[in-house]
Amino acid sequence: MAPSATEVAEINEIAAKAAPVEHNLDEHVAFGGDDQWFYHIPSRRFDLSRGCKRKIVLDADDGIRNHRGVMIDPAKTVLVVIDMQNYFVHPKCREHTGGIATVEPTLKVIERCRKEGIQVCWLNWGIDEHDLRVMPAAVTRGFSRAMMQDKGHGWHVGLGAELPDGQGRCLFKGTWNADIYDPFKEVMTPEDVRFDKARMSGMWSPDLPMHKWLRESGKKTLLFAGVNTDQCLLGTLTDSYNWGWDCILIGDCAATMTGLNAQAVCDYNIATNMGFVTDSQTFIDAEVIDSSSLAKAPTTAEGNGVC
Repeated sequence: MAPSATEVAEINEIAAKAAPVEHNLDEHVAFGGDDQWFYHIPSRRFDLSRGCKRKIVLDADDGIRNHRGVMIDPAKTVLVVIDMQNYFVHPKCREHTGGIATVEPTLKVIERCRKEGIQVCWLNWGIDEHDLRVMPAAVTRGFSRAMMQDKGHGWHVGLGAELPDGQGRCLFKGTWNADIYDPFKEVMTPEDVRFDKARMSGMWSPDLPMHKWLRESGKKTLLFAGVNTDQCLLGTLTDSYNWGWDCILIGDCAATMTGLNAQAVCDYNIATNMGFVTDSQTFIDAEVIDSSSLAKAPTTAEGNGVC
């Protein structure tokens, strides 16, 4: 359901509440309207910190970005881990080699996020009977599998179907298959936030809990990890981008089973259009700086830059 004019106005009002940030036009290029990024010409970095003094610097230069990375405010940043659930990555359910390979680097990124005060968010499929009743046909088809050989007819709908070996109904809330994969459950804390979704995206509507929470919390920068890169991760990232959040993909913390160079295409489009792409080691090694150490760096008007 598309947002109403009133809802859009309310969301835009929240975005417009960002404190004004002064910038030196000789060294900075501003992007955006009321809620701006600044490109720092000498360092070739994008400053997404909106005037906050404490910044994390993520360097990057791979020949396609035409810049040397970004600076973010950890207090306004969220790590969004998408669909790292048993159904998608547990060897009992499927052989997702790429998904398993993301576990170790993602755990290291989570550890660094906790050290820097970056909020950790778990976004997962978790449906109920109501979701099934209102589910668009295209979404249910995406979770169907061909039954031509053993059933002799078309498609068999998988969402909500009973899975074997006590795994529960497919992606139903509270079932084993919809639960978070054990290596991540072991590092979850009460301070983490967790949201269910019933679409490829967890951000398609302003009525969704995650959408509301992000607006109310004032978070602005989203780091993305999880599976599958070209499906639920990209869907959520694209909607977040369209609604005005900063989007950064941690490339080796995301994977897909699609093949067809899908991962590379996603990396390219995110890096050159919708946001930025980094990797886990860069994030783990990232420097924390105070903006006063950068000559003529942007500062907030009226001394509002201290976070």
